[in-house]
Amino acid sequence: MEKLAIHGGEPVRKTDFPTNYLGVTMYGPEELAEITDVITTKSPFRHYGIGNPRKVETFEANVREYFGSRFAIALSSGTGALFCVMAALGIGPGDEVIIPGFSWYSNFFCITNVGALPVFADVDETLALDPIDFERKITNRTKAVIIISYQGCPPDMDAIMKIAAARNIIVIEDIAQAFGATYKKKKLGTIGDITIASFQQNKTLCCGEGGLILTENEDYFAKAVRYHDLGMMRPLFANQIEDKGLVSDEASFAGNQYRMNELSGAVMVAQLKKLDSLLEKCRGYHKQIRDSFTNNPHFTIRWVDGDCGVAVFILFKTVNEAQQFEKALTAEGIPLGPKSACRNLMTQYPIKTKRLSHDALPPFGKGFAGEHTNYEKLNENNKTDGIVARFIAISIGPEYSEADISDIIAAIQKVSDNLY
Repeated sequence: MEKLAIHGGEPVRKTDFPTNYLGVTMYGPEELAEITDVITTKSPFRHYGIGNPRKVETFEANVREYFGSRFAIALSSGTGALFCVMAALGIGPGDEVIIPGFSWYSNFFCITNVGALPVFADVDETLALDPIDFERKITNRTKAVIIISYQGCPPDMDAIMKIAAARNIIVIEDIAQAFGATYKKKKLGTIGDITIASFQQNKTLCCGEGGLILTENEDYFAKAVRYHDLGMMRPLFANQIEDKGLVSDEASFAGNQYRMNELSGAVMVAQLKKLDSLLEKCRGYHKQIRDSFTNNPHFTIRWVDGDCGVAVFILFKTVNEAQQFEKALTAEGIPLGPKSACRNLMTQYPIKTKRLSHDALPPFGKGFAGEHTNYEKLNENNKTDGIVARFIAISIGPEYSEADISDIIAAIQKVSDNLY
């Protein structure tokens, strides 16, 4: 038997791996040229300027073509996109929105900040929403569900969409961590009713901070446009809408400000062109790793066709086995952990305390639907923690080499052969 590094043996890898960031590592002369154009023309605001600002508009057009979507809105962040979606759907006090137990703060706050009540459902072994528990959590107050495709992996969209259609529930796709993923050959983001994406540092494509909304629904589009731009309907968007009642002044309502600027748009114009090559490389590396362990007796590797391939999630039978393997693999010099975070929000502040900016606000203020909701108590029957704890993750970046992948495979094999 080979001596594991955790027991004093030589580690498989003694040097650092390249960064596992995704889109940002693809930065090059293409992004620089697009940004230089904005600087040269002195037009960083998307709707007017000294020059002829068109970067964000071009990005939206390119996104529509890439996804085959009717409408696209570029925004300042993925969180902003979620807030705009809540406004577009008319979600408010008295409504419930179901989200996975393994989520991000933005998914929770976009619901509470319009006065609606977040309801948590379990995840399954894709680490996305469990359709069975989703159906179990539906009430006559459920208006929508947010589906998070965690770290590139498609959920069971057929089952989720079937349940949602039967109960008249709006499906919001959150592809912040799965931009470019597919499900049964159809791009994620084109299956539900409305979609958000993010272009933050950890995401597949990156402009520092940025977001996106996709939809086929004209009413949702018009309302999201208004909410992202202080209630306004500028000609660029009005010209895309057939129902002119949606663009009249009478249709305006109080909004916020989540516009994308031209510098971010410039980066995204260049980044989108690199998406397919980035995914091809990561998926190829992922295949090499999982093909090396198709019949491993100790674990399985999460994979659904269409996965982005940006992270290898190894699932063990027990939490103890996962913890032992994680310690041993780390000692072999392999960096572990996903590149983008989710967590069981029911165990986190301020979710545990239900604190909002004012204690009287819905949904948790006195007399509102969530006044007596106890997320810590609800978490006692939650299966999410047990599933998440049985996984370990190895992120893959586009700067990885064949030698890096070979070291990952060698380290996994060494630990698998010698730990048990």
